[in-house]
Amino acid sequence: MDKNRQIRSVTILGSGTSTGIPMLGCKCRVCTSENPKNKRYRTSFLLNTQEDKNILIDTTPDLRSQLLTNKIDRIDSCIITHTHADHVHGIDDLRPLCFGPPKKSIPIYTNEQSINDLTTRFGYIFDKTYYNKNRPVLGGGIPKLHLEKVETNFSVHNIEEVNFRFLELPHGYINTLMLQFDKVAIAVDCNEIPEDVVEKLRNINLELLIIDCVKEGQHSTHLTLDKTIDYIKRINPKKAILVHMGHQLEHNELNDKLIEQLGPHVAAGYDGQIISF
Repeated sequence: MDKNRQIRSVTILGSGTSTGIPMLGCKCRVCTSENPKNKRYRTSFLLNTQEDKNILIDTTPDLRSQLLTNKIDRIDSCIITHTHADHVHGIDDLRPLCFGPPKKSIPIYTNEQSINDLTTRFGYIFDKTYYNKNRPVLGGGIPKLHLEKVETNFSVHNIEEVNFRFLELPHGYINTLMLQFDKVAIAVDCNEIPEDVVEKLRNINLELLIIDCVKEGQHSTHLTLDKTIDYIKRINPKKAILVHMGHQLEHNELNDKLIEQLGPHVAAGYDGQIISF
């Protein structure tokens, strides 16, 4: 084990695009496939640190099922990459994990744009004026979560004793967080990786790149297969894994194409995959 490594493992909790796979109402060959690697929750990850802390990346609408499936009963911190519904609308599922003992507040790390959006969209959690003496909390309570702003200039943020660096990538009308730790980078939900970011990642000599790839052809807000392959070639990580895949991409066929064009060090990710270091 590398004594300088801060993350012990990355678990892919979900590898699918915003609809999940199978997509409701769809009878295509991927949505009806019996291959379990074609069953995809919405994309998110769990990082387990050398100190056995669990850092969740994104709170998808599938979060409850993802945590139950992977037998995860503790989240110490959470990073939100951006506030599209498929990445945040499971945030209330963190509520039972705050009950304790001991009762705790889980920090949610994200950029300023997402802090503003989360405060508006989930006022009952994050807007301190939402409840008051004339409007007390009723029922089962609210998730004990608090927002922490991260800078997106590639400066170091220490989260659970792990040094993270963040940059913003374009994703339609908003930006999404790319995160880097150890010699690993995760870049999901983006339609471009600017040249200066490509250079930064190439100079790190990444051991692992987890990267967006929604389909073949063209897409206005996501990377597609040709662009993803081009970025992998230019960044040149030792290993690359594709995520955020739609139902146009069949797991085994995609792997065959990746091996043909890039070699066996690049593969399609799948739900429940654990990458240990």
